[in-house]
Formats: sequence, C-alpha cells, structure tokens
Amino acid sequence: MRWGMRAALAALVVVLVVETTGGADGSVAPLQRATPLIHHDRFADPSVASFSGGYVAIATGYLAPRAVSRSPRGPWHPVRRALVDLPRWVKSDQIWAPDLVQARHGWLLYYSAVAHGRRRCIGVAAARRVLDTFRPIGKHPLVCPPQGAIDPSGFRRSNGGRYLLFKTQGNPTSIRAIRLTRDGRHRGHHARARVLFRSHRTVENPVLVRHRKHLVLFTSEGYFGSCDYRTTWRSSRHLFGWKRARPHLLLRRHNTRICGPGGADVLTAGRKQPIVYFHGWTCGHGRRPCPHRFYLGRAQRPWARRVMYAAHLRWRYGAPRVHGFVRR
Repeated sequence: MRWGMRAALAALVVVLVVETTGGADGSVAPLQRATPLIHHDRFADPSVASFSGGYVAIATGYLAPRAVSRSPRGPWHPVRRALVDLPRWVKSDQIWAPDLVQARHGWLLYYSAVAHGRRRCIGVAAARRVLDTFRPIGKHPLVCPPQGAIDPSGFRRSNGGRYLLFKTQGNPTSIRAIRLTRDGRHRGHHARARVLFRSHRTVENPVLVRHRKHLVLFTSEGYFGSCDYRTTWRSSRHLFGWKRARPHLLLRRHNTRICGPGGADVLTAGRKQPIVYFHGWTCGHGRRPCPHRFYLGRAQRPWARRVMYAAHLRWRYGAPRVHGFVRR
C-alpha cells in the first residue's frame, strides 16, 4: 500500500514538473531536440503561407529568397526569388523580413529595404500567383518615417479593413500600425501611423493573430545576433490597446535548445492547429545550434547562419503554447 502511494506521488510530481516547465510562460518544455526544416542556406525571418499547390516561404536576403513544399514539414525546395525589379528608391538588393499576404486579386509582399544611408523604408509588391515574380507598386515607399521602418506585417480585421504593422528603426523601440486601403496596396486616405506601444528594449517583428475575442501580438525581443534573442506574445481586446499588455515568453534558448529563436510568423489559414515558423542560429556545416555564448560581430564563428524551424501551437485559456516541434 505504501509502495502504491509512493508511486502515485512520484507520478504526480513528474506531471507537475512537466506542466511547470512547459506551461507558465506559454513555451515548450525541453523534451525533444528541434531540427531545422531549411538548413542548407540562410533563411531568416520566414513568412509562410499556404496555397493550392502546398506551402511557400519567403525570407530575408538577396531579392527575397523563396522555397516551396507540399507539406508544412517539408522537404522544402528553393525556387526563384520573389523580387527582381526593385523601385528606384531602393538602394540595395538586400531585402529584410518580407511578409506574404493573400489579397482579393492575388498576393501582396510587404518588404523593407535601404532607402538611403542606414534608413530603411517599407514597400509593397504584387503578383497574381504566389510563385510569380512580385512587381513593386508605385514609385515611392508605402511607409517611410524619418527614423526608418522595418519588419512589415499585414493584418486584416474582421470587418475587412487592412492594416500594416511595423517597427521603427533604432531605440527606444516603437511598434506602429497604419491603415491601408481595402486592397492592401496603398495607405488609407489621410492615414497616419499610430503607436501600439513603446519599449526601451529592442522589440521587433510584430505579427498579429486573432483568437476568439482577443488579438495576440507576437514579437521578437533582444539582439538578433545572439542566442538570447527570443519570441514573446501579448494579448489585447483592441487593436490600439497594447500599452498595458504584458509580454510573455513563447520561444527561448533555455527551453528549445535553439540559439536565438525569433523572427516568427504564425500560419493559421485553414488549420485547426496553427504552426509558428521561426529562425535560429546554427554554426558549422551541420544543423547544430551555435553555443550559448554566440554573439554576432564579437565572436567569429565559422558558417554561422540563421535557418528555419517550426513548431505546433495550441491555445490554452487564451494563451498560445508550443506543443512539439514540426519535424521532417
């Protein structure tokens, strides 16, 4: 009898430990080792969408690298880059954190590029089919504040209205949103960017997801070139009600064994269980994550690159939680 009670108590302790390590901050317990889905080349800040032929992912890099797969877990195959002809205001062919959005008459790609000096602005390009070459819309940037703007992310409200979220360059950080036209191609009439929230820490890569009566805002925090880069989330009932929303951890090195899990995008279209795609740093020729002391620019690591991972998301009491990694 005593042995049975001890066994039951031991089982209860194990359950509590698993729940505590994997639940308090909405993150995943370190129960399995993640493997990158795209590791043969750099693939940072992935934006992933589903279409009739499978799945397509677009990333930071030269003319926005692109890959396709028939399954969300892969295998992923590179295809021609998303952008070819850039507008005159773009001074470099290095594209930052593009965001892929399906619209009424095709697809839109919001992207950040150097306008002059270190200042980046946000443009938009369109294509009839998602694997076509995206053509820039207009001769001027869609968003270009004096301090610069990066990390564009499209969002469609339940009434059909479209907004563009982005981060202003430099610190302190501000995450902002601006109203767009219904087709998502232009700024709304007399529309001005509004601040969602400010932070003295680096907060970037905003991605907004609707869950029942709440809006959940996913962001990346910290320095992107370190293993401490992480993914967080906030919740609010209103699009412009984030000032008191507290950040919660979703992905970090300590519970994923991934160096710098950030640059996340959430795939929800047509899925009962969303998938979060994100990047992390690997060092060497294989798939091994960089050591925890890795710091870009300070420590030279051979073959350091950001590669794409993915994990399943589940909602529990309105909070997103990672429920296992997507594995090939």
